[in-house]
Amino acid sequence: MNTPSKFLQWDAGMHELADGVFAFVQPNGIHGNAGHSNAGLIVGPDHCVVIDTLGTNSMHDAFLSAIRRVTDKPVGRVLLTHHHVDHILGTHRFLPACVISHRACRANIVKGGANAAERWAAKRPHFAHDLLEIPVVVPDLTFDDRVYLHLGERELVFFHPGLAHTDGDAVAWLPSERIVFAGDLFFNRVCPAAFAGSLTGWIAVVRELLEMKVDTFVPGHGPVSGKEDLAAMLKYLETIDGAARSGYTAGLSAECVARDMDLGDFREWADTEERLLEDVRRVYLELSNRE
Repeated sequence: MNTPSKFLQWDAGMHELADGVFAFVQPNGIHGNAGHSNAGLIVGPDHCVVIDTLGTNSMHDAFLSAIRRVTDKPVGRVLLTHHHVDHILGTHRFLPACVISHRACRANIVKGGANAAERWAAKRPHFAHDLLEIPVVVPDLTFDDRVYLHLGERELVFFHPGLAHTDGDAVAWLPSERIVFAGDLFFNRVCPAAFAGSLTGWIAVVRELLEMKVDTFVPGHGPVSGKEDLAAMLKYLETIDGAARSGYTAGLSAECVARDMDLGDFREWADTEERLLEDVRRVYLELSNRE
């Protein structure tokens, strides 16, 4: 097993994955990985597409600086993979670009209201100084199933795979380049956060992603990888699901299941101690709702 310090380090910054296709990868913070999401950039003949826009003001500045170092083309489209604030609060920095999301993602952003940054600052006080004067931008173009974007001869498929991490997840897929920007459907070396959506649905969606003709996955958190690390995250979800179902049937508390579960290497992932219990509770909630 890798030591925690080495295991939780990876190359951050802008990485070119194919001609004109970039992943902007953030490292862990001193308080863990929560809030340190990734983003994407695809450079077209006339304009660029940005995938997710990060959380805090300093993160927005770093992403914009990285974009300017690789292209002088304007950003014409912004794709939001879901509504969580660490993925959407930089959207105002790219206006007047067209902002695109799944229908449910837009509804969740509207429901979250104009004070989303303030609420996040209250939950994560270490970010508070970096979340000032951030307006919430509501997507202006939505879809139910998928939308196709064309940048010259390059086709980008932005599609909703089903209820998973949230009810409004979307995946940006470049079929010719065999690249997927998975948003928070993929946490790499970072504990998945299942406080919304459906863990059962998430497992089904990840299994489908693993069947796609894709070589490179950009996670919502953690380093860029291939299918092996996505498969590892699937194993984590299946482990949580199996243990929680057994515990629920046996009448054990979610706290007891989380405390006694054998997680192996997953204990070394970022934020596991914070999220494990809420992941178990998500399965308990799904089972309770079915009853």
